Amino acid sequence: MSGRLLIKLVIGRTLLDTGAHSLAFQVEEGGRGWIITVSNLAAADASYIGDNIDQLNFFHFVSDDSSGLIRKFWLYDLDKPSYVYDPAMQEAVFEVDSRVAYSNEKV
Repeated sequence: MSGRLLIKLVIGRTLLDTGAHSLAFQVEEGGRGWIITVSNLAAADASYIGDNIDQLNFFHFVSDDSSGLIRKFWLYDLDKPSYVYDPAMQEAVFEVDSRVAYSNEKV
């Protein structure tokens, strides 16, 4: 299994693509719903993301390498995601309350 995380503004602009920048990340159930951790995030990127925290959507893609199937999830918060950035560790932690599986097949 492999994965990819996109962080986008609600207008569609991509702020972060873990695949394009080879960033480690983790998505796990916990807290108010889902906890998203991104490692090795530059301080300038973290600052811009933090400035736009109330306008973010997260898209998580999980690929089954053996079958080629990709499961897609949209993660968001009904109010405002919680966000903490540790500059010493270069680690960003987001917490959101909602996750929805989706498919582009019927669009």
